[in-house]
Amino acid sequence: MRKRLVVWVALLSMFCLLFAACGGGGGGGGTADQGAAGGDTDKPREPVTLTFYNWVAGMSDDEFNRYVLPIVQKKYPHITFNVLKNTQGSTIEELIAAGTFPDIITVDTYSVLKGKDLGMIEELSSLAKTNKFDRTQFNQTLMNVNNLYGKQGELYAIPWAAQYTALYYNKDIFDKFGVPYPKDGMTWDDVLELGKKVARTDGNTTYYPVASQVDAFYVYSQLSPEDIVNPQTLKAQINNEHWKAVFELMKNITDLPNNKSGYGSGRDRFLKEKTLAMLPDWGTYASNLMAQERNGGTGMNWDITSYPTFKQNPGVGPAAGAFMVAICTQSKHKQDAFEVIMALTSKENQMVVSKDGIKLPVLNDDDLKKNFAADNPIMKEKNVQSIFKVKSAAIAPRSEYYDYANKPLKDNLKKVVEGSMGINTALRDAEEAANKAIQAVVGK
Repeated sequence: MRKRLVVWVALLSMFCLLFAACGGGGGGGGTADQGAAGGDTDKPREPVTLTFYNWVAGMSDDEFNRYVLPIVQKKYPHITFNVLKNTQGSTIEELIAAGTFPDIITVDTYSVLKGKDLGMIEELSSLAKTNKFDRTQFNQTLMNVNNLYGKQGELYAIPWAAQYTALYYNKDIFDKFGVPYPKDGMTWDDVLELGKKVARTDGNTTYYPVASQVDAFYVYSQLSPEDIVNPQTLKAQINNEHWKAVFELMKNITDLPNNKSGYGSGRDRFLKEKTLAMLPDWGTYASNLMAQERNGGTGMNWDITSYPTFKQNPGVGPAAGAFMVAICTQSKHKQDAFEVIMALTSKENQMVVSKDGIKLPVLNDDDLKKNFAADNPIMKEKNVQSIFKVKSAAIAPRSEYYDYANKPLKDNLKKVVEGSMGINTALRDAEEAANKAIQAVVGK
C-alpha cells in the first residue's frame, strides 16, 4: 500500500510539471507593447528608433539630453532617437509632402489645432487607458488646454513643462535711492506707485521705473479667458472693459517719469544697460540672466518677486505657456512613443525639471514646488517660491481668425502708449478694423 502511494504522488508531480510546461498558466502571453502596459516586462523588447520632432515650443539640445535621454535609457533601453528640428527642408508641411512622419511632436497651446487640421496629431485616450495614465495628477490648468481641441474629454497633447512669470528687479537701483524692494502680492497699481520712487536721473544716467515685456494678450488673460474673436458670431471682442483696463495699464506704465521711450525696450535696459528697476517678464528670461552670470556676472544684484496682478482679480497671473508633446497619427510606434511621454512626465523626471529651476514641473506635487531650483546655484539664491504665489489664469481659446483681430489691436495699443490715439477711440477702431478683416476672409 505504501509503495502504491509513492508511485501515485510521483505520477501526480510529473503531471503538474508537464501541465505547467505546456503553458497552463493562463495570462502570460502578451506582445512587447502589452508587456510594457502591464504584462511580461522581463521579456527583451525589439530595438526601435523614434523620431522626435521639435516643431513648436521645442526642446533645446541641452533639454533633450537632460530630460529625455537619461530617463528613457533607464526605463526603456530598447528605444533610441532621431531628433529632427523645424528648419528649412523639415517644416511640417515639407515632412507631409515627403511622406516622412515623426513619432513624437513638440507643440504649444495653439499649434495643436494646426497639427490636427493637418492630420498629424493622434488622439491619445485609448493609449492613456491602456497604460493607466492618470491625468488628474497634472496641473489641471495645463491639462485642460485639451478642452480647446475637443469637448468630449479628448487627449491630444500632454504638458511636460510650463512657463512662469515673475517681476524681476534690480536691487542696486532700489538701494541707490533708498527705496524698499518690491514684495510678493503686489498689484499693478502698487508697481506703478513704486516705479515713481525709482524713476530718477543721477548725473548723466537715467533710471527707468518699469517696463512690461509680456504680450498684451497674456496680460489680458489675467482678467478674462475670452478669445478676442467670438467663436459663434465671428465678431471681434475688443471694445470692452477688460481690454480698456489693459490699455490703461500700458499707458500708465509708459506715462511714468522717464518712461516715455520705454515701450518694448525693457530687456536691454534691465540686463545690458542696468538702468531699469523692474521688469515683469516670462520665466525664460532668467536663462538670459543666468547665462550672463556664468559669463562673468550680470554686474548687478537682482531678484524676483511674484508677478503683479489686477486689483479686480487679485492673485491671478497671465495664462501659463505650456510646453507639450503629442504623438503623430502616422507613427508606427505609438506605444513606445507614449511610454516616452510617461517617462518624461514621471515624478522622478519632473523632479529633475523642477530642481533645474528653468521651467515649471507640470504635476500637482508639493515636493516638486519645494525643490524648485534646488540644483540651480544661481536661482536657488533668489525668491523662487514667489512664483507659486500667483496662479495661472485659464488658458483662453484662440480662433483661426485671431491674427486678423490681434494686428489692429496691437497697432492701436502702440498708438495709445505713444500718445497719438485715445484709449476709447483705439478700442473702437481696432474692433471695427478686425471685423472688416475677418469678414473679408469669411466672405470668400
